[in-house]
Amino acid sequence: MEQEGRSGPQQASATAEVRLPSFMLTLGPRAAIAFSSRVRGFAQASGVSYSLAQLARYGLGQADQLGLANQLLTDNSFHLEASAYHEFALTYARTFTPNTTHFFKGGLTLKYLVGLGGGYVRNEGVQFKVLDKNSIELQSRQLSYGLTDYRLYGQNGFTAGSLYGNQQLGRGYGADLGLTYEWRPDYEQHNYQMDGQDRPDDSQNKYRLRLGLALTDLGALAYNNDQHVRQGQLANTATVRLSQLDTLRFKTLQSVENTAQRLVGLSSTSREFTTYLPAALRFTADYQVAGHFYAGLLWTQSLLPARSLGSHTASLLALTPRLEFSRAELALPVVWANGYRQLQVGAMLRMGPLVLGSDNLGGLLGLSTATGADVYFGLALALRRHRRPDKDGDGVSNRYDKCLKEKGSWATRGCPAPAPPSTPTEVAPPTPPPWPAPAPSKNPPSPPPTEAPLTPAPAPN
Repeated sequence: MEQEGRSGPQQASATAEVRLPSFMLTLGPRAAIAFSSRVRGFAQASGVSYSLAQLARYGLGQADQLGLANQLLTDNSFHLEASAYHEFALTYARTFTPNTTHFFKGGLTLKYLVGLGGGYVRNEGVQFKVLDKNSIELQSRQLSYGLTDYRLYGQNGFTAGSLYGNQQLGRGYGADLGLTYEWRPDYEQHNYQMDGQDRPDDSQNKYRLRLGLALTDLGALAYNNDQHVRQGQLANTATVRLSQLDTLRFKTLQSVENTAQRLVGLSSTSREFTTYLPAALRFTADYQVAGHFYAGLLWTQSLLPARSLGSHTASLLALTPRLEFSRAELALPVVWANGYRQLQVGAMLRMGPLVLGSDNLGGLLGLSTATGADVYFGLALALRRHRRPDKDGDGVSNRYDKCLKEKGSWATRGCPAPAPPSTPTEVAPPTPPPWPAPAPSKNPPSPPPTEAPLTPAPAPN
């Protein structure tokens, strides 16, 4: 972006990334490993003089109207860089404490990078004069360049898989390292009983204050394919006049090197160059003011020296109040951007998986007091964390509950406790009479006399 109305150095930056499917595997209750993949790209211009930015925008043919024709332009120490690469990352993370008042967690990410293409032009002080729309004059040519074969993707037989095999343009390595502390004064309110244990409720933010410190994007990517990579340094000799610029055509990567050698001369050439990742130190703080209202602080400091080749992270300080819900979020960042030199106000809205925002509403809306503009959007499908499902509410998760429609306990795996077995009823002995029983007689009683059977009388004669 050109900063209209300013005479200082101009700068522009564009970044993009596509996140590919990722997965995570837990290693017990406190550790996990994850594999992720994404394609990242950037294009940056820095230190571009205002006069050169105008010529790049309107063309050499407008040099007279801009008042820049036939003038020796000396403020030209600029860098133009672009690169794209595929990043494969393996992350190990763990919590160092359980869900307590003072909670710590951290992680380490190792990255393998596959170069997809890139190039750069670095000017350390070339002076030039515009003669007409097709002619310029160069002096003090302290300029270097590097590029990958821009025609590789259109060659016969080329496939994307070739970039990961015999036609690989370059590769590299990187790393991230981070540590987070959370103050959880009410952590017990976020625990619940499930499957015989106290478990933290992962569906809720548990912290009142969270602090984070991280080193990100440490590493580099080397382009070193002999056939498809070129690098060169212009010879610093006498003044050279270049004419008929509109007739220059480059059919192959080698023709770029041959043309530069023929027109201005090269002091050195190579078939490799290295670009560095946007290394940065990041500090974050987030405080829960009340309910769903939070206030966040972000400090980002670029660690890549200004003269290093690669993508440079802009140093900034941002204060962001926000309203956060599980499916929606609204934030209004106030940012001291561009190396803490420019104050910006932005806005961000998240609705479900869609994120849309800008860190510079003034530039986006074309306000005269603001320069530059940025906008970002994203679409992310995430699997939210939930409490373990418990259909009947008995403290035994559905996974282990053997009686999903009846309440039980963990000891019985969610089933009601069995009834105790029945026992026979005992008969109480008879109660003795209240008086003493008579003593038994020494002479047993005589049996009753036996009656003789009746004999019928004889019949009379």
